[in-house]
Amino acid sequence: MKKSLRTIFVSFLVLVVMGMGTYSRAVYAAEEKPAAPAEAAPPAGMKLVPENLTADLNVSFYSQYIWRGYELSKDSLVIFPQLTVGYKGFAVTTWVDLDTRFKGDPDKKFTLQETDVIASYSNSIAPLKLNYTLGWILYDWQPKKNQELFVTLGLDTILKPTLSIYQEIELGRAWYFTLGGSHSFNVYKDWSLDLAGYVSYMHNTSTADISAFHDGNISAGLKIPLDKYLSIKPNIQWSFPLSSAAADRIKGSSFTGHNNTFVYGGIILDLAI
Repeated sequence: MKKSLRTIFVSFLVLVVMGMGTYSRAVYAAEEKPAAPAEAAPPAGMKLVPENLTADLNVSFYSQYIWRGYELSKDSLVIFPQLTVGYKGFAVTTWVDLDTRFKGDPDKKFTLQETDVIASYSNSIAPLKLNYTLGWILYDWQPKKNQELFVTLGLDTILKPTLSIYQEIELGRAWYFTLGGSHSFNVYKDWSLDLAGYVSYMHNTSTADISAFHDGNISAGLKIPLDKYLSIKPNIQWSFPLSSAAADRIKGSSFTGHNNTFVYGGIILDLAI
């Protein structure tokens, strides 16, 4: 029953992708046409979409699923649909991992392997150029679940430095810290080259005996807007361990037991309204 509900949910996300993509193209085309008659507008004082309500639908097609340095897929296409709805700083995100040939299954079947739910609140302190996010994450990774609380602090300055702190609250009391930065370069018209990276530290003595610098990740992507709502972004990433303790642990948890450095990438489709 649970598997059927998860399958229905993913089907719904796919339908939303198709429907919203059609909607964005229709809106873009309509902007080149004369305005609709006044009768088609909503009554005075009413709006079709509430003010400050935002939605973002993001679908990534990737060669591999790497999470905090760990290999969670191998030799298969993975698809990550993500839907975020926000209102006045509050946001709810649903993220899904679809593995088309899951290595952990003896038959290597198409698998709905993970469903995450994220609830967050974001705001900023303008005089300090400081932005922050507080949130909660539910990880439903077959066959187990976990929860984390997190806080992210960022500075709106050069390289946009960002510090994130995650605390595990269900399976143990582990901590995971990341310090990252990013920068975008305009390369052609409204195209941009987006560069980002982070380093991390993990303290986990409950479900894993490790307290050391953990993994680093560097990414580069070319963001290409297709219209005012939809964009496409080819992206490549490199994940690598930052200490011998992390290298041994990441290697031991890999599918072959020999890998701790990964180069992977794919294409990201993003629809924001």
